[in-house]
Amino acid sequence: MRNRLLGPTCLLGAWLATGCESPPVPTDSDVPPAALPESLSASNCNQLVTKTVTASGDDGNVPGNTQDDNLSTRWSAQGTGVWLQMDLGSAQTLTGTTIAWHRGNERQNHFVVSTSTDGGTFTQAYAGDSALNASAQTVAFSSRSARYVRITVNGNTVNDWNSIAEVRACAASAPPSTSDSGPTLPRLPYLQSVKQTSAIVAFRTASTCNPTVRYGEGTSLTSSVSAGMSGTRHAVKLDGLSAGRTYGYVVEACGSKTGLRGFQTSTTSSATKAHFTAMGDFGTGGSMQAKVMAVMNTPQWRSELLLALGDNAYPNGTDAEFQEHLFKPMAGLLREVPMFATPGNHEYVTNQAQPYLDNMYLPANNPQGSERYYSFDWGPVHFISLDSNCAVGLASADRCTLAAQKAWAESDLAANTRPWTVAFFHHPSWSSGEHGSQLTMRRQFGPLFEKYGVDLVLTGHDHDYERSKPMYGDNVASSTQRGIPYLVVGSGGATLRPFATSQPAWTALRDNQAYGFLDVTVDGGTLTARLITSSNTVRDTLTLKKTLAKASVRGVQASALEADEAAAEEAHDTPPGPSDDRAEPTLRGPIPPADTPESVADPEEPLPQ
Repeated sequence: MRNRLLGPTCLLGAWLATGCESPPVPTDSDVPPAALPESLSASNCNQLVTKTVTASGDDGNVPGNTQDDNLSTRWSAQGTGVWLQMDLGSAQTLTGTTIAWHRGNERQNHFVVSTSTDGGTFTQAYAGDSALNASAQTVAFSSRSARYVRITVNGNTVNDWNSIAEVRACAASAPPSTSDSGPTLPRLPYLQSVKQTSAIVAFRTASTCNPTVRYGEGTSLTSSVSAGMSGTRHAVKLDGLSAGRTYGYVVEACGSKTGLRGFQTSTTSSATKAHFTAMGDFGTGGSMQAKVMAVMNTPQWRSELLLALGDNAYPNGTDAEFQEHLFKPMAGLLREVPMFATPGNHEYVTNQAQPYLDNMYLPANNPQGSERYYSFDWGPVHFISLDSNCAVGLASADRCTLAAQKAWAESDLAANTRPWTVAFFHHPSWSSGEHGSQLTMRRQFGPLFEKYGVDLVLTGHDHDYERSKPMYGDNVASSTQRGIPYLVVGSGGATLRPFATSQPAWTALRDNQAYGFLDVTVDGGTLTARLITSSNTVRDTLTLKKTLAKASVRGVQASALEADEAAAEEAHDTPPGPSDDRAEPTLRGPIPPADTPESVADPEEPLPQ
């Protein structure tokens, strides 16, 4: 348009003067843009200071205008391949560039970002088009060390002018604070049903509101999701995650903002390693639970996930006891380590474990859509959680039946393809503690474990630690039989109890003096389980070895297929528990710790059969 006007303008000048001067050098439009960039700030950019800025040329709108914090000035130059270059003064760790484009809402710019350590040799870091809006935009690239950042512009969708209002190099964004702010949430966030592509963040608020969880890989919280409804109980599902990666999250709710915490998603079937912990009979809110937790929460023993083996909230498994005896004393751990639980007999005291189900958001992948028993995979390990209370007759038929659970367990174990399998539940199949062996669990499920190659069985109920020798049927396995070790890990915090009998021949090791938890690592064909005491010593070690089938080479399509299958399965993990604003029962007084033998005494239950 401007070039077509040059001729008539010169002719008009000829009427007024004896000659016509050469036409001026064209410039980018001096007409104010329809909208200036809203601000220079953009997400995911910790802006670095530029020492000097140069360019391949300009039209009088000089390079320094891009560093003056004034969005109404700009650098401009015409032609394909012109560039603007920032010198940071020294090598910096860079992760991207923030650019506020002149007239960015009217035209898309075609550009390349390159970096260099010496100003001579540049490596391309990013190539693409600007977004068609008036906002400053951050383009991210893989972390690198560089001193120089060059933006080469190859015109735009309207003309061949290249104009930038402001530009900055980015270091990694300053991570969100790790400190909580605002009113303290009555229940801090705890992780549930963490899988390959999703996770649940549960928490409670003092008043009714619709919270938001911001999350993303590492400390870059680029995604957010709303709870979806107002209430005081919240379970927010994070989707779109990738397997085996570390994610950070922050909860914003009712004026509260939790500090940044992180967790790891489940790894794929091709992974060869896993690390988990397990303990039962811990939910006392008392002194020994605190000592066990202090050790478990150290970096040395911090695992990828925790198996809770029942009696998670003494004495009666009420909502208030879950709050005081589980979520408060274990808040620090549960914000970063997902807990996969199984119900104990003390949970069944109150409405057949309904408060347990209301407080947990576990996989609901059995035909009944119940969280009472379920399974999940984590890298090379398949986990199956059974409700032994149901099996021994503590559940009514409308809640759970032995027959339905057993049929599901066989189907689940038959479909398993992971090289290692761990079963966990509350009542022990093998025990010389106060309660003795629960023969219903042994005889109903033991044959399934043997048939489908379960490697390790973890239980609680008796307040002690006991490891059996490899067992098969009702006896120690012979040299020709593949036996299974059964471990009672009921030493998580409830008062320890004396053994009912002398040590039987089938027991490999037992201890009723040390409180502690089980630490388990899987590395290829080796599984190592250690009893870690509250004084941070190793009391027992079990090592299992097996020859694994040679893994097939998984291609991109196979990996993508597994990711799709995982996402489809996890779609069924939306928890049936409440996320609402129903009033909590009025408490008559504080809930004392269950720190005495009387407070953790067991209610009557059916005798072993």
